[in-house]
Amino acid sequence: MEDRPAPSDPPSPSSPQDEASHLAEFLSRLVESSPFDIHFQVTGEEERIRVEIEGPDREMFLERRGEGLLSLQVLLGRIAAQSGIAKPVFVDSEGFRQGREEEIAEIAILAAERVKKMNEPQKLRPMDPYERRLVHIALKDDPDVETQSEGEGFEKRVVIHPRLRNS
Repeated sequence: MEDRPAPSDPPSPSSPQDEASHLAEFLSRLVESSPFDIHFQVTGEEERIRVEIEGPDREMFLERRGEGLLSLQVLLGRIAAQSGIAKPVFVDSEGFRQGREEEIAEIAILAAERVKKMNEPQKLRPMDPYERRLVHIALKDDPDVETQSEGEGFEKRVVIHPRLRNS
C-alpha cells in the first residue's frame, strides 16, 4: 500500500472579494457546462454573498415562485460552506427574491396579528429553510408571539404561537 498525503482542505477565502471570486469561478464553470443562456454578477458583502442572475434564460429560474433561484442558492451555499465561507449566499434576479422576502415578512406579520387577535397558533404553508428564517426574523422582536419550525425534511411549517406571559 502506498503512502499518500492526506488531501488538504481548500484554502479558505480571506476577504469578501476573495469569497465572491471563489464562487464566481465555480458558477462560471457551471454555466459554461449548462444549456442556459445566463450571466451573473457575484458580489461579496459584509453580511452575505450576493449573486445576481441575468440573461435570456433567467425566466426559467423564476418559475414556480423562484424555485430555480432557490435551488441555485442552496447549491452555492453548500459550495461556499465546503470552501470555508461562513456567510449565507443570496441569489436573485432583478429584485424577484427581494420582493419575495418582503411578501413573506408581510405574511408573517399578518399571521401574527391573527394570533394576537384570536389567541390561537397559526400554521404557515410549508417553506424552505431560507423562507422560514425570514419569518423568524420578521417576528423576533414582537413581544406577543413566538415562532417555531415544525415538521420533517427540507420544507417545514412555521407555527406562530401567542407568547406566554409570566404574571
